[in-house]
Amino acid sequence: MYTTRDFYFSALLITHRFDLVDSEKHNDGVHFIFKVHDEDLLNKLQNDFNTLNAYVNMNKFVKATARLRKELDRHKNK
Repeated sequence: MYTTRDFYFSALLITHRFDLVDSEKHNDGVHFIFKVHDEDLLNKLQNDFNTLNAYVNMNKFVKATARLRKELDRHKNK
């Protein structure tokens, strides 16, 4: 499992078919939990994201952000 608080990195993971397993609210924000199928791909995506070299299909990215917004809404009043 891989956990991140970063909304946009989470969207990137979803566009690369990482499974969003769950999300949890913590004092520092909502943490998104992913099932890791390919550790090498995860490391490559982290590097690409941090060096501003990550590319995604915009349609997939918009759908991924909509899904993550629903996850955030689920934790609003908790």
